Formats: sequence, structure tokens, C-alpha cells
Amino acid sequence: FPRPSAVALLGPIGSGKSTMIRELVANFLRQGCHVLYYCIDDPAEVVKLGLEDHHIAVPEIEKEGRLEFVDMFSLGAQKLAESLQTMDPNEILQETMKFQDLLSYGRNFALKPTQEAKIMVMDSITPFFLLTEAKRVFQYMQVMRFATRIARAVTLAALHTEVVDQSIENATANLVDGVIEMRKRTGEVLLKGGTLKVLRMGRNLIPSRSYYYQ
Repeated sequence: FPRPSAVALLGPIGSGKSTMIRELVANFLRQGCHVLYYCIDDPAEVVKLGLEDHHIAVPEIEKEGRLEFVDMFSLGAQKLAESLQTMDPNEILQETMKFQDLLSYGRNFALKPTQEAKIMVMDSITPFFLLTEAKRVFQYMQVMRFATRIARAVTLAALHTEVVDQSIENATANLVDGVIEMRKRTGEVLLKGGTLKVLRMGRNLIPSRSYYYQ
């Protein structure tokens, strides 16, 4: 990936975006990168197990300071437990999933001086975009690009298509520096795998061919 750059990984639920991100993060860590992982769709413990499946020694790398987790999922679960009796579930979601929280949690990481490459992962940004208008998405994506450049990092953000409004999908795809699209195979319900295609990456505006994956 060109650095700095903000890259969106687009695809429907079940297309393998989280699996792809964890494989990429495992490779980044093997290359000595510093990674900030926002756990949004799954708790940090599940993500750590997924990285360990790729033979990543998570506790040791955390001690080295090269791997940090922001467990947004567990923060949301805790908020739900504390407020379920007094707040509507929609209000809890709005209170928990604030885009500005992503920025505040990542500020120290972005400003920390290091010679190694920095990677920021958001899996996924869908919950934040379910609660906002398309015009706000423009502001959020611009701020994310600014933060990426300040940190001279690569930011990977997964977005579930066919869930958010089409205008939000289009705004996301048009504002980021790179777009990777993943599509599930159609047909049998239990059929696994699909196709991956790089629609745009940095100055290269020519889409790649489709790659099959399992």
C-alpha cells in the first residue's frame, strides 16, 4: 500500500473482509509495523484469537508496543449493560458509536514518533455510518484522510455494502485513496469464497483483474 493512504475495503456481510484484514495485519506485524486496531464488529479477544490463528504472538507484540487495540465493541456492550434500563437501544448506539471517539483514541498513536510504518485498522466503520447522513460522511472521510497523513500511516477501513445507503457507499469510495472490493460467490448458501478486485489504489486509477479467494 502507498503510504500515507486511506483504503476502504468494501463488500457485503460474509464476504471475508474481517478475515482479509486480519491476514493483512499479521503480515504488517511480521514486517515490523506498528498497528492500531479498532475492534468494532467483534470484541478485542476475538480479534486476538484470529491473529493468533495466523501464528502471531499477540501478548509479546503488545508488550513491545507495536500492537494496540481499541475495543469499541466491549465499550458498547458495557454501555448497554449500564443503560439498558433507562435508555432506548438506539440512544445507546448513538452514544457509543461516535466517529470523534475514533479520532480521540487514535490521537496518541498518530502523533507517536517512530521509524516503523504505522497501520490503523477500523473493522468496521459501518455502525458509525448507519447513524449519519451522507454529507457527514464526507466530513468524516476527510478527517480520516487528514489523520492518516499526519501519522504517515496506512488506514484500512471496512464497510459493509448493501447495509448503508448507496450515497454513503459512493461517498466513501470516492473520498478514500484506495478501494478494494470483495464479492461473495453466488449460488449455494454454504458456498465459500468469492472475488477480490482493487478498484483504485493511489495514483493508479485502473482497476485490477478479479482474484478468486477461498
